[in-house]
Amino acid sequence: MAAGSRAGSRFGQYELRRLLGVGGMGEVYEAYDTVRDRVVAVKLLDVELARQPSYVERFRRESRTAAKLQEPHVIPVHDWGEVDGVLYIDMRLVKGRDLKAYLREEGPLTAEQAVTVVEQIASALDAAHESGLVHRDIKPANILLTGDLFAYLVDFGIAHTESDAQLTQTGSAIGSFAYMAPERFEHSASVSPSADIYALACVLYESLTGLPPFLVEGNLATIRAHMLTPPPRPSVRTGVPVGFDQVVAIGMAKEPSRRYASAGQLARAARAALQRAAQEPARTI
Repeated sequence: MAAGSRAGSRFGQYELRRLLGVGGMGEVYEAYDTVRDRVVAVKLLDVELARQPSYVERFRRESRTAAKLQEPHVIPVHDWGEVDGVLYIDMRLVKGRDLKAYLREEGPLTAEQAVTVVEQIASALDAAHESGLVHRDIKPANILLTGDLFAYLVDFGIAHTESDAQLTQTGSAIGSFAYMAPERFEHSASVSPSADIYALACVLYESLTGLPPFLVEGNLATIRAHMLTPPPRPSVRTGVPVGFDQVVAIGMAKEPSRRYASAGQLARAARAALQRAAQEPARTI
């Protein structure tokens, strides 16, 4: 089925109005809920995933958990279920553009803006981690910004099946490799909150520089860079305080145990680096 082909059609109680976005896991539509008389965002999951019992069970379990999250930087989940074999999630419709589009169109954020965005996403992640959810797909495209840079983290807890190794093999995670922690590429490794913290450090780097951490050709080279290449220094971009180098280095440490213990800890370290830079005397020639 072609992307967006459901626009203008009926899906259960929803009238699908227009396509909002497409990803490896499905499509998101602006939709009118005919039962509750409101406009929402409805994500339709890929039909192939719905054929995997383990995925369906995980989808239901984690959708329930995500719906209970009371965190201002998580888009509220209204409902979830299945219509004619298609899994769906009903979410609040938020007008904005994702961080990926923002960086492409506006260029890198200022250090203050970057820290503010990371603090908001860290708050969402800490709430999720405390509830037992690991996002697994932290990246600029999954961070939605409103006009005043209020940030939402989207696609909570439903991005992947139980086997991340399988997803990597089938190519379902392509597009996320730029932000994946080294342990994500090990077949036997379980995914912990530390992988989200690594990815958030990658997002911090990209917010400051406008570029993903490792600019290499192809997925294999990207995987190799995450596993073997030292974390890059954001201060190579003029105007980025050198203190952010250590924040990124710790956040992107190869060993999970060497990273920050929480997303909030990473955000506080970034704020401290910003404050130290502000207190430093201006350099003179």
